[in-house]
Amino acid sequence: MRAENLTPARGRSRPKVVVIGGGFAGLAVIRELRDSNAEVTLVDRNNHHLFQPFLFQVATSILEPAEIATPIRSLLKDMANLRVEMREARRIDTSRRVVVMGEGDDLAYDILVIATGAQTSYFGHESEWAEHALGLKTLSDAVTARNRLLKAFERAEMESDPAKQARDISVVVVGGGPTSVAMTGTISEFVRRTLPADFRNLDIRRARLVLIEAGPRLLPAFSERHSSYASKALERAGVEVRLGVPVTHVDAAGVTVGEERIEAATVLWCTGVQGVPLARTLGAPVTANGKVAVANDFSVPGHPDCFVIGDAAHVVGADGRPVPGLASAAQHQGRYAGKLIAARLRGSAPPAPPKPFAPSKLATITRHVGIAEYGGRSITGFPAWLMWGLLHLRTLTGGHSKLSILANWLRLLVTYRRSARLIVEQRPQLPDDMPDDMPDDMMLTQFETKTFGLVAKRISHEQTRHESAGTK
Repeated sequence: MRAENLTPARGRSRPKVVVIGGGFAGLAVIRELRDSNAEVTLVDRNNHHLFQPFLFQVATSILEPAEIATPIRSLLKDMANLRVEMREARRIDTSRRVVVMGEGDDLAYDILVIATGAQTSYFGHESEWAEHALGLKTLSDAVTARNRLLKAFERAEMESDPAKQARDISVVVVGGGPTSVAMTGTISEFVRRTLPADFRNLDIRRARLVLIEAGPRLLPAFSERHSSYASKALERAGVEVRLGVPVTHVDAAGVTVGEERIEAATVLWCTGVQGVPLARTLGAPVTANGKVAVANDFSVPGHPDCFVIGDAAHVVGADGRPVPGLASAAQHQGRYAGKLIAARLRGSAPPAPPKPFAPSKLATITRHVGIAEYGGRSITGFPAWLMWGLLHLRTLTGGHSKLSILANWLRLLVTYRRSARLIVEQRPQLPDDMPDDMPDDMMLTQFETKTFGLVAKRISHEQTRHESAGTK
């Protein structure tokens, strides 16, 4: 689609660009359109931009949620041609060039960019395993994981049954990628270095931490030497590393690995990603994991006015393998797509085709141990850990957040203390259909009546979950 063929949607005087997703890729596109003549609309079901690489640090009580998330409107407040809408897109009607929304009016577009990221895949067991094995894609996921981990140790402190107590202080992490390795190493330090001072009646030495990877080695994107380095570093930290055997069952009481049963109150699922359903409504070819196979310029084959970037896209890297879901890769794709769209809007020549992206490979393992592979070179240990931290901080938006995170990291390095050891759960809300003029006593009665069933149902579910766990 050449620039001169752009017809403004619905007769508007200016072309309309719709970007779905306020992650790294989506924001990179929008920033390239700052000086364009288009009406740009950013749609996201959340009101914040999330720095996903630090989610595991929220889940393990190092950081607070507000330190890794920034309101989208504050990030883009100086863009006069931008409109931000917090709602959810349901499907794409390419024949009408319309985004069908879950609520409110649908959005017409001249150019569409899908940057929705990916979601956790349980390899066909979503309905059975997702409740018990927590993924880590959103702030809510991270806080839920933190709650479950801390509540398990709170229960263990009061538990008199040795078997139930052992289950409560056991943690299983599934996956062998950088997130799994970082999560496992961080939990190990949290359990063995931070929690003993808090739980004086609990023998923390009995805590069990297991990392399970179905493949033959951890960190498969790294060299075999560094995969071995990561395994040994985790084992020194007290982690049981299980390789080459997949998880075959997950329930409230733990997991089954091959023929072995591992009892654990906390199971974290840090493996498997798949494209979100929205991208599939384009009608374009998708890979086995639901990602859209895009052209070299990240446009959708057969739909040159549609682009898919970031984790929602299947892009092949310089090594012939799919580009991993990294912030740097998403930003690279977003910047190019933004420049291409801006050129079309101006009617100028498109930028040169993007070069295959070869990102640096970084992984943190424990508090001061990491791995870095870049430009044919590599480093390990504290320099690699420091490099991981500084490069990620450079990508993080918000100066206040960077200072706060640095302060937390310094405290952790010196004292092992973590300030975010809080169990935070939602409280019941007043029903939407409660009359405004109802007397307070009647309002309380109706609220209690409506809420009691939900609370009782939740309590019953939790009791059943733990009782069934105790019978296994």
